[in-house]
Amino acid sequence: MTTSIDIAVCLDRSSSIAFYSKQIRSSLRSILNRALSCHQSDVRMALIEFQSHSHHWRTNIHPFTSSGDEFQEWIDAIEIENGNFNENKAIVDALGATLTLDWRPNNNINRYHEKLVILITDGAPCSLLDDTCACNSNDLWRLSDEFEKQDITLVVIGIEPSIIIYDDFYCALANKTGGIYLPFINATRVLSSVIQGAILGEDTLSQLFRRLDIHNDIEYNSLYHYKYVQKRVDFMMEYCRTMADIRKWLYPVHHPSTEYITGGMNVDDGDDDNFEPGSPSLETNYLLCPSINIYFTPITDDEGYRTRLPTTASGDSSFNVVGSSPVSSIRTDLDLYSEIDDDCF
Repeated sequence: MTTSIDIAVCLDRSSSIAFYSKQIRSSLRSILNRALSCHQSDVRMALIEFQSHSHHWRTNIHPFTSSGDEFQEWIDAIEIENGNFNENKAIVDALGATLTLDWRPNNNINRYHEKLVILITDGAPCSLLDDTCACNSNDLWRLSDEFEKQDITLVVIGIEPSIIIYDDFYCALANKTGGIYLPFINATRVLSSVIQGAILGEDTLSQLFRRLDIHNDIEYNSLYHYKYVQKRVDFMMEYCRTMADIRKWLYPVHHPSTEYITGGMNVDDGDDDNFEPGSPSLETNYLLCPSINIYFTPITDDEGYRTRLPTTASGDSSFNVVGSSPVSSIRTDLDLYSEIDDDCF
């Protein structure tokens, strides 16, 4: 049995990813070329550009094409304008637009057809932190149910470091559809291999994703650490039915935009003995919470890899700030533990 594949790329065009635009284009070209090198006639690609709700347009849709040259023209023509970094990203609009594309049906007994959506972003959808956004978009969590019904696999590629605050949500969202969350640094290598394997008929996309090695394939050299988000991911998938459920239990406070620190900082404002997971104080930002001491030191784990500040905080953790300036490593000693405790729900 042969395999064909339709791939729709949802690409964040907001100003916050401008620094990474060249690397993103290069990554997409590599993934496309690897796929086309297998069976060119069996691969189609679409592109959906999206911005924030503050712009005059939210999505720009390029329908499926089997021409690799045409797809490369689309991504080469993308321009990212400077603007407000604190933007409400139109992710729901973009993923909703993928459902309107002309996907090929999987109704040929001699051919297995895969449907893949790749979302590339560095931040949260507006509906994750705020239920008062004026965009009036569909419920993203329910939207992923439609992906399941139509056998569409979602892969979320997160651009670090800002994405680490939301990687648990994106991991759960992708897992619902049989897909995965991938740090951008590993996306080209992993996706190229998995897509090629699916086209050559080795297994389905979902099966190939499940067989990836979490440490060597997904986490390697990134800020992402699955063991820190696993409880939250499992909770979302088992108990949450809407975005309102997720906001209630896992994102109860709209945190202000994270500032990536460029100088030393000591915060010790007292105790917070009444803290319980899922119900933080309205006066407290638990991203930078009481009893956190931050120092600039080069931190690695026992195997020499960079470690991260997990979404669910734990003691003696760290993360690297990666940007246009030299890489800095920030050590955090946390006296609070915010991992999901099943007894709290």
